[in-house]
Amino acid sequence: MEYAILVIVGLVVLIYFLNGKGEKVASNTTVSKPKSDVPTTAQLKKLTKNQLFDLAEKKQIKVKKSGTKAEVIKQISSVK
Repeated sequence: MEYAILVIVGLVVLIYFLNGKGEKVASNTTVSKPKSDVPTTAQLKKLTKNQLFDLAEKKQIKVKKSGTKAEVIKQISSVK
């Protein structure tokens, strides 16, 4: 009987700490999470066309290889 009470108290304490830590982590990640990893249009304009293609590939953004630099920038920045 005593062991059952200890087990129940232990489970309650464990659940309390797991729920408390889970909420804190979730609230911190939503506050510190940036809105987007895509650079601003001004930053994109400073890159070469090949650098823009590399960035688009890394961010898994589909862009036309035959497009102008301005069109590629427009496609990347529209993902925001």
